[in-house]
Amino acid sequence: MPQLGFKVDLSRCVGCRACEVACKQEQNTVRGVRFRQVCEREGGQYPTPKRLFASISCNHCAEPACLKACPQGAIAKDPNFGLVLIDQEKCVGCRYCAGVCPYGAPQYNASSGKTEKCTLCVSRVLTADRTALTGWQPACVATCIGKALELVPDFTVPAGTDPANFADRTMTKPSIEFVWDW
Repeated sequence: MPQLGFKVDLSRCVGCRACEVACKQEQNTVRGVRFRQVCEREGGQYPTPKRLFASISCNHCAEPACLKACPQGAIAKDPNFGLVLIDQEKCVGCRYCAGVCPYGAPQYNASSGKTEKCTLCVSRVLTADRTALTGWQPACVATCIGKALELVPDFTVPAGTDPANFADRTMTKPSIEFVWDW
């Protein structure tokens, strides 16, 4: 099964947050719900300090903790492309998924009483029957001015290292690769 994923080039991200805005616009999320977030980290040493920006969303994990934690069976992996999706008809807003996700992806929407998260813009990226890619990019990828975000159509677990404070990959096998030079 192909697995869609993200490649994030941290050396290209300038922290403009255009990806966050594009996501909010595309998904029409309410105030306080953010499917994509840009995190800031500082590093390096004097006289060459460094600042790192990391654009993070749901990682559509190979072994999602949120799926296993959902008592309603509202979370499932798309069988064709590995996207982790929440069925809003089944979700009761218990937030168990949010409690176990090591990446903070599921977000509680107080207006609907449901939990939501990044869908990787499934309606843009996949055909209506979810059997093929459309050629369109997720809103965050299409909007990134630094070309720091990339959709990877056949993701495999990378061998590189992750930025500081990124959860242990062995927990859920996230579909994200970071490129960086710190």
